[in-house]
Amino acid sequence: MILERVLKLRFVMLAALSLLVVRVAYLSVYQGERLARQAVVQRTESISVKAARGVIYDRNMLKITEGQSRLYAAVVPSECEDITEISRLTGQTFDTDEVKIFPLTAVTENQASLVGMRGVSLFNVSERYNGSGILSHVIGYTSDNGGFGIERVFDRALKSGQDDSISMIKNANQTIMSGLGYAKTAERSRRGVKLTIDYHIQEVVEKAMDEGVTDGAAVVVEVKSGEIVAMASRPGFKQPELAKYLGSDRGELINRAICAYDVGSVFKLVLTVSALEEGIFRPQSQFFCGGKLDVSGREFVCNDLDGHGTLTLSQGLAQSCNVVFYRVGQAVGMASIEKYAKALGFGKQVLSILDYGEADGFIPPAKGMSPQELANVSIGQGNISVTPVQVADMLCTIANGGVRKQLRLVKGIVDDNGQSQDTEPVMLGRVFSEKTASEVQKMLCEVVAHGTGSRARIEEWGSAGKTGSAETGWERDGELMTHGWFAGYFPAEAPQYVCVVLVENGKSGGRSAAPVFAEIGEGIKALGQ
Repeated sequence: MILERVLKLRFVMLAALSLLVVRVAYLSVYQGERLARQAVVQRTESISVKAARGVIYDRNMLKITEGQSRLYAAVVPSECEDITEISRLTGQTFDTDEVKIFPLTAVTENQASLVGMRGVSLFNVSERYNGSGILSHVIGYTSDNGGFGIERVFDRALKSGQDDSISMIKNANQTIMSGLGYAKTAERSRRGVKLTIDYHIQEVVEKAMDEGVTDGAAVVVEVKSGEIVAMASRPGFKQPELAKYLGSDRGELINRAICAYDVGSVFKLVLTVSALEEGIFRPQSQFFCGGKLDVSGREFVCNDLDGHGTLTLSQGLAQSCNVVFYRVGQAVGMASIEKYAKALGFGKQVLSILDYGEADGFIPPAKGMSPQELANVSIGQGNISVTPVQVADMLCTIANGGVRKQLRLVKGIVDDNGQSQDTEPVMLGRVFSEKTASEVQKMLCEVVAHGTGSRARIEEWGSAGKTGSAETGWERDGELMTHGWFAGYFPAEAPQYVCVVLVENGKSGGRSAAPVFAEIGEGIKALGQ
């Protein structure tokens, strides 16, 4: 009887043990990872280092933001053996036992001794901006007030993600467990915005601007697609040093590539297109320039006061003869000029991005315009303003054989897996005939070969374009300001890129803007080689 009970007890104990083993095995094999994570989470404290933000990429998926790191330190005062020495090395004060996480402003030889110190852990955190200032006006910045640029326009697409944080394991007493260190968050989503910008071409443009432009802008557009591959503005700024620009009167935060300016002789291209397309003149039509022209009782002078003598329309464009274009303007009329100016994109925003801050510029209406006002408009003076991107739009249409394409700065939105659904180029329609485009292209080659744009010449490739010197009516330090322009494309025979350079108060576009254009072209040519 007793033996029977013992056997039953053993059986019950064996069964219970078997169930326990099965349960433990189940928890270990099937639930172990989940339970381990939960246990760690319960004893882990995460401290946010910086708010996460999506990446801004160039057209080849190179990171423009979040592409560099900065060294941070995490210090637990209660674990430190020599908090005074750590304070000296880091420049930080530690008044409490709370964990302190901070960037190291400079990694010196002395700071190298922080490695291995008890209570100190060093780690890298991605930096939003690299501090070089490259593409800063396009990217913009974020702030509580919204900021500007791509950061503001695509704030919603860039906002999501996991914050950069440091996780520390604590014991039951909620104190950091010595020796277990810290864990940084895993790699975040690759979500972001893909620009049309080519980072390497942007570097070429930035270098040329640094060397040749104090105040102004440059835009480079890929002809076949209408995609902006570079855009720069001067003076520049660096996002990490934003505070020092807020009280400046130099306008470092202004993107001059999308601001409206007096245009000067670059606008003569609109009259040229109008005259050729309407059949009023041909490139070989002849004019006489005596240095001035009377328009309704008022004398209008040429850029050459001695006069150019007899010359063709093509030669008039190459020499930027004002008298030729006074006559062209009177012949074609303001209605035709207004029509082609607007068809080419002037007087309204041309970028595909809405709410980017781009100015409309202004083309005066034909109605009620006097012959004298028309004379001024004919050489790009008077009540008329354009943006560098609008000028780039016009040159793209000429280079594309008279077909206008939508200028784009954003290629697509990038998903969590780093995939972008790129948008296709958008045709806006034919503005003028292939014949007119071919004739204007030949005339622009003459501007560089034998005219005012000789400093824009690019060896081996060749180039074509138009100079502009725009009187503003404004004075700076007692001197009348005149902006310098060069707008053109390269290579000359098979255009790949349009480039527009504006130099504020550059006086002569041929002397100030054309050499910058040439340097940009040479730099892009070198990239291909």
